Parts: sequence; structure tokens; C-alpha cells
Amino acid sequence: MITAQQKSSMARRELERRSNDEIKIFNPTDQDYTIRYGGYVWTIKKQSDLIVPRYIALHYLQHMTDALILKESDELVEKEKKKYRGNFWPAEEERIALRTNNPDLRKKYIAQLWKGIVRKFGMDETPAEEQGKEENHTIPQDEQLLEELGMEESQDLSKELMQVDKENPADQFANAIQEET
Repeated sequence: MITAQQKSSMARRELERRSNDEIKIFNPTDQDYTIRYGGYVWTIKKQSDLIVPRYIALHYLQHMTDALILKESDELVEKEKKKYRGNFWPAEEERIALRTNNPDLRKKYIAQLWKGIVRKFGMDETPAEEQGKEENHTIPQDEQLLEELGMEESQDLSKELMQVDKENPADQFANAIQEET
């Protein structure tokens, strides 16, 4: 039986592995964009793609989405400022300005910036013809072997691992005590 601590450890390992997936991102602006992260520098040329690790792609997504929303907001505010005839512009500007936490705007820009997973880190497998049979390349080999052996833990292990990290430590402790009795 897999303990809660082992499940948590496996979930963390999976998240660490996923952080190194290779992701293609796109720079839709007319300027080069430089990402500085962890002492390293990545430059995405204007109107082009770049393949980076997932953690860099997520960092880029957050900052570039904010920048694009703010640029759109500035243009909108500037346009409205020319039309404004009231006495108190700061309150009107605050009402007009776009928010960077607007989910609809974020979806619009994220769809442009994120071009998808190019390669899953650590999931390279031997070609099926070398192994002599077809296999499902989306499930790690160990999970496939557990399924073949009929072990119950293999059933949807990935979802189970993700649920473990969401559990409250108090709930984990209560479940561990309950399993022992």
C-alpha cells in the first residue's frame, strides 16, 4: 500500500518533471522580449517562436500577458481621455482601465502566446518497433506495467497524485490513522 507521504513525494517528483517540459511560446509584439530568470537569459525575437522549459514559459506567459493587457488598456484610456469632458479624470480613468486579472482578457492573450508542448521531459521511450509491440506513449512505462500486472494502484495514478498535494496535512494525518486501524 502506498502511504500518503509516498504519494506526496511522487506528486512532487511529477511536478518537478513537468516543470522541465519543452514548451513553444510566441512573441506577438514588434520588439524582442528578454526573459531573465535564475541568472539565465532567453530572448524571443519579435514575431517569432522559442522553445523553453515549462517554468520559463509560465513566467513569460504571466509577464507578457500583463504587458499586452496594459498596452491595450493604455490605448483605450488615451482614446477616452481625448473625449472626456468631466471634472475628475482620475476616477474616470480608473473606471475605464482594463484589469490584468480579467480572465477573459488573459485567455485571449494566452491563446496567442502558448503554442503547446513540444516534448515532455523524461518521457522519452524506446520506439514501439524496437520493443516489438505497440504501446500507449502517454502513460509512463511503470504505470503500464502495473496495469498489466492488475495492481489497483495503477488505476489513474496521475490524477491521484495531483489530489494528494491538494489535501490538507490534517486530512492526510487523519487518513493515515484511519488506514492503520
